[in-house]
Amino acid sequence: MKKKALFSFLIILLLALVTIQTLLTEKPVKESITYFPPDPETTFNRAKTTIKILTQEDEDEYMIEWETFSETTKKAYLRQDISLLYEDGILVDTLSKWEENVASLSMEKEIRSEDSGHYEAISYHYGEIHYPNDVIKSVQQTTFDQLYVIDSPLSPLESFKEPVSEEEKEWKSVLDHATKQQLQLVWKELIDFYSIPIENFYAIPLTELSKFNNQPLPGLTKEQTVKAIGGLWEGIYKNYFLGIEIEDGKVESPVGSTIPLILLNKSKPYLIVLFQSKEGTNIQLLQHINFSS
Repeated sequence: MKKKALFSFLIILLLALVTIQTLLTEKPVKESITYFPPDPETTFNRAKTTIKILTQEDEDEYMIEWETFSETTKKAYLRQDISLLYEDGILVDTLSKWEENVASLSMEKEIRSEDSGHYEAISYHYGEIHYPNDVIKSVQQTTFDQLYVIDSPLSPLESFKEPVSEEEKEWKSVLDHATKQQLQLVWKELIDFYSIPIENFYAIPLTELSKFNNQPLPGLTKEQTVKAIGGLWEGIYKNYFLGIEIEDGKVESPVGSTIPLILLNKSKPYLIVLFQSKEGTNIQLLQHINFSS
């Protein structure tokens, strides 16, 4: 009887050790964006970003609803979406979500705000697909939406995406001019600060990246564009979205920073990302683009 009990105990102990070893060696899925070659068998059925006025809280405040949705043609080993919301060229908030073995993701947030403003939301939708023999592919898409909110004491609260009336066109012109003027001052300061020969680069604000879902970046082929945008978002996520590392090692939230300006070199495979943090620190990110892989 004692031998039988001892044998049973040893079997249970062995099974426990095997289970512990499996748990220790199994690689957990982590929240990350890593560019892999595109998967020709997987695309996005739908992907969208939406900003709209939800309610008017009182005479001075209103609520904005900010949503994203994306769905791949099949379940992915890892699905992740991130979104950045800017008001008049300044980051006001971020959204992020990831899940394993799903096809669709959705996110939403309500933002309380006041005064007239131009809101821009840019989102990156990503999927990591695993195949046998450690083959990893990916699928990606960028989406964008914008909203102009007019909060004037002379008229009811109004919002539009594209101006229709003459009054809306005038408001759009005023808001665009103010934002463009401020951003251009910051970008010029950054270009001068880092002594960048701007004539050697194509300049593209981050909020314009969705234009290149179906057309190539200037000077690149469609295939090169996919690699460049995938690598760019990987860098943006790690070095901007998750936090901005300042020279002394301090990590600062990206909220309050300016829209990054992407400088794509006209003759060499690299790009520069420039922006200014909330505290006014100039930041330059350099990224090599590997077109050979």
